[in-house]
Amino acid sequence: MNDKLVKIATYFNQFDVDLAKFKLEENGIYCFIKNEHVAQLQFGLANFELMVFQKDKEAALIILEQPV
Repeated sequence: MNDKLVKIATYFNQFDVDLAKFKLEENGIYCFIKNEHVAQLQFGLANFELMVFQKDKEAALIILEQPV
């Protein structure tokens, strides 16, 4: 199933997860930040999880490994 969302990374602050999301979207990969609102309400207790479609996982990981 290629339409399943999978976690590819966990971040501990809003800036890093937003930067990763921007990099993926800039390269045409849809992504979703899981726990975004919970993490904002419970600072330091929740983690931001970056989710992509299973079919985009490998490409997304390669993009995230590239320097900014």
